[in-house]
Amino acid sequence: MKQLRPYESPTLQPLTITALGKHQAFGVSVSSVFDEPLGIKPLLEEFGSPLFVVSEKVLRAQYRWFRDTFTASGADTCIAYSYKTNYLPAVCAALHQEGAWAEVVSGMEYELARELGVSGAQIVFNGPYKQPHELQRAVAEGAQINIDGFDELKAVSEVADSLGKPALVGVRFNFRHGESTWTKFGFNVENGDCQKALAQIARSKHLQLQGFHNHSGTFQVDPRIYGRAAAVMVQLAKRARDLGMKPRIADFGGGFPSSNQLKPHFDAPGGSIMHGNRLAPYAEIILNKICQAKELFGGRPQVTLEPGRAIVDEAVQLIATVVATKDIPGQGAAVVIDAGVNILPTAYWYDHEVDVAPDTRSLRSGMLQPVNIYGPMCMQIDVIRERVMLPPLWIGAPLVFTNVGAYCLTQSMQFIQPRPAVVMLTAHGTELIRRRETRADIFALDRVPKALRLRNHAV
Repeated sequence: MKQLRPYESPTLQPLTITALGKHQAFGVSVSSVFDEPLGIKPLLEEFGSPLFVVSEKVLRAQYRWFRDTFTASGADTCIAYSYKTNYLPAVCAALHQEGAWAEVVSGMEYELARELGVSGAQIVFNGPYKQPHELQRAVAEGAQINIDGFDELKAVSEVADSLGKPALVGVRFNFRHGESTWTKFGFNVENGDCQKALAQIARSKHLQLQGFHNHSGTFQVDPRIYGRAAAVMVQLAKRARDLGMKPRIADFGGGFPSSNQLKPHFDAPGGSIMHGNRLAPYAEIILNKICQAKELFGGRPQVTLEPGRAIVDEAVQLIATVVATKDIPGQGAAVVIDAGVNILPTAYWYDHEVDVAPDTRSLRSGMLQPVNIYGPMCMQIDVIRERVMLPPLWIGAPLVFTNVGAYCLTQSMQFIQPRPAVVMLTAHGTELIRRRETRADIFALDRVPKALRLRNHAV
């Protein structure tokens, strides 16, 4: 049997943010967003466990790094933050302070952006389902509407005609690449649908083509997909110019990876490396191809990017507490924690880094051993980590899971347990940005018909 090495307590280092240059290696360490004097135990005592913790400092640093990585002379870079990734209002507000636009895919998200003070002119409206009243508002307020299909093209044209105002539109396109092509969205290039859409826009009185949009997948580990998208955009820009239109925007959507580790069956063969400035190859291939064809985009193209996880993942950690320990036959050591896949759905795809909370490591030491970490849901699939090396754990031990900012909050479920609170670590102290849910929150929308109520019915 392989000998296990003794547990060594990690050394805490202060988070240092330095100036970031274009395509510079990312030097911000996010191994812990907690300053040692703060401690995790006081947080849990005040806000309960489990608990999401957002670092405002890391969030802003991630945004600046992404922006600088995709900045080049000869082009204007526009960062439109993907709301669906994490639309906590405090998170969106901080990014808007940094200069981010809003990328939304529903009327709900559009309204949130406007309530946060984002002008219509700084909203990119995507998605395959935009309701008529949402399109009317978006056209009236000058939002960029990326059209997803012929039905929507007709609807936007009718709205623009009724308002007597130009609708600022982009054409979303798709193309074949690999086995998991996202053909649900946009107009296909290979069968000519995209070219037909351009011809219709050219004939329209109130549709004003701004550019082209492509989002070809999520957590893309191969930058060449963006190179293919850029090549298609160049050809479409030529076609649009021949039709008398003047495109200016090259929108590459999102899908950029974070530093999370994909599970092997979702990763590239042999595994992907997401260290250093992992986005530099993506920036090089996008900016080089578009800048080489800049005359087709008016001489100075606007390169729009819609990142989500690449900005917000590293800025959020989850603190959870061990509620049971087990020794399972054939598996070995295991623990149950108070956070399951209902609030950490990305555990299905990622092997999130996890460690004992920094301010409690001294309470228990010992040899590292493989441990399975399960959530509290009454489902066999509620598995957070398998065979992760940790010291012996005990009931009440707080564990910290890193890089959980993307999709965990927007895709969390009110299933069996209420959802936890979220706090933000700011320069002014710890701020509660979402309170912990209660039973009353979960059932606030429900009603029991009078005929079904028992005699001692309380509601």
